[in-house]
Amino acid sequence: MRESIKNFRIGVLAGGRSAEREISIKTGNAVAGSLKESGYNVITFDLDENFVENLKNIDVCFIALHGTYGEDGRVQGALDIFGIPYTGSGVLASALAMDKIKSKALFSFYGLKTPPGIAVKAGEKRELLMEKLEHADIKPPYFIKPNASGSSIGCGIVHKEEELANALNNAFKYDDEVLIEKYIKGREIQFAAAFGKPLGCVEVKPKDIFYSYDAKYTKGMTEYLINPELTQEEYDECETAALKANEIIGCKGVSRTDIILSCESSAYILEINTLPGLTELSLVPMIAGNKGISFNRLIEDIIEDAVIKKEKQ
Repeated sequence: MRESIKNFRIGVLAGGRSAEREISIKTGNAVAGSLKESGYNVITFDLDENFVENLKNIDVCFIALHGTYGEDGRVQGALDIFGIPYTGSGVLASALAMDKIKSKALFSFYGLKTPPGIAVKAGEKRELLMEKLEHADIKPPYFIKPNASGSSIGCGIVHKEEELANALNNAFKYDDEVLIEKYIKGREIQFAAAFGKPLGCVEVKPKDIFYSYDAKYTKGMTEYLINPELTQEEYDECETAALKANEIIGCKGVSRTDIILSCESSAYILEINTLPGLTELSLVPMIAGNKGISFNRLIEDIIEDAVIKKEKQ
């Protein structure tokens, strides 16, 4: 299978229109470089006015996009229409995972722990907002996040109610709907799954107050513990929660699940990334490398999975 795929024209789709464009380009460059090094026929293209025309020149699409338009089911839908195999999850799973409010509701419905939260729309009156927070019994500190944004863009922690308005205004720059969650203090665990199986985890210890955009993409801002000190029970709880969350959403390919392991050793699901970063310094390749899986092999596995997934349809 792998050798036959080397005859395919693989399109690496990177860039896009979201606030995560810069990160997407880095992922795309790393993926394209890896595939070329492994002997594949690679074409790199962007989500621009030539997108549909470029689809005529590829046999498989490696989606290296992050955020809106790339990770939310829209590109996946277009590729389905054109019958082109692609990496990652399908339309519905991508859309659900990108929508933090809907995915949180699903996690809760199926019994997974997730921080209590409320949805807030732009322009909503403060009186109604405070009433919703009181009804949900959510008190400061709060964690604020745009509903459909990634890389922690627009996110923040609010310790006092008087700080809430500024945090919401910042989040509304990136989305017209925002999630206010109860802030859960604990350890930040990133759990990777590959093709329906657990790959492993890494603990992130940011120097910032949380795993912010700067903490993620500024060298030296975060310590990564590839073999975190977890009891077997803690590890099992994180693994079970991550795999269950992936099953609920319907994820395919490779994903990364953000978890807070509370001081009481409870695993709280925050969100699932259906198209996690794939530079050689990103978390999923880091986790794979700890299992003896090279970056090049990981990228080849992802492409092969895309072709197999299409053949099974």
